[in-house]
Amino acid sequence: MFYLKDQSIILTKKNIKEKSAIIYILTKNFGLKKAIAEGINRPESKLITVIQPGSIGKIFLAGNDLNSPFKLISFLPYKIPINVFKKLPYMYLWSLRFLVLINPFEISDEFWNLIVDLDKRVLKFKKLFPLWFMWKIFQELGTQPNLETCSNCNKSLFKSKNIFVYKSSLFCENCRKEGYEKIEKSEYFAILNFCYKEKIFKKNIKWPEILRKIFKNHLREIAL
Repeated sequence: MFYLKDQSIILTKKNIKEKSAIIYILTKNFGLKKAIAEGINRPESKLITVIQPGSIGKIFLAGNDLNSPFKLISFLPYKIPINVFKKLPYMYLWSLRFLVLINPFEISDEFWNLIVDLDKRVLKFKKLFPLWFMWKIFQELGTQPNLETCSNCNKSLFKSKNIFVYKSSLFCENCRKEGYEKIEKSEYFAILNFCYKEKIFKKNIKWPEILRKIFKNHLREIAL
């Protein structure tokens, strides 16, 4: 029998039969795991209120080996993000489900700390949270789009008079082609400040839509 004990966050919970559930857990040191929580929905169960999406704590699982289905033994919560469920529950739940889809095998300490405080980031960025979260996912996987140099000549875009975008790539003045969309310099710097410094420039209202298009096309080009 293999036992797993680690810091974790409950990502999703799906009830099966009448009193049990299947849960997906993101663990700090072992990545994404799936477990059966038998009898968790019984009225007398001590875990019925804490085994919910977003709950963070120490989990104890048992299985035949590291890759086999696990059974939930216990869960000791130390954080339940109540405030975010009162204000922006759907956005928070979306981020948890997205982590199930990308199925991370290894997690850096920096990204784990980000996950632990994910509820605070949802409340901070609000409508811009999906863009911020996607950028952090790209960075963790090492697949972030190039925002600093021209995708053709590799020259810095900081010195380019004008900047152009095509699908998920940025180009300088000299490498642009017909049909490429022009980005104002102020919009470009607003994107950089948002991604790298987490600063939001509300005066430049077009930059979120530009970044959204870049990320949407980038997702089509990479395999998550």
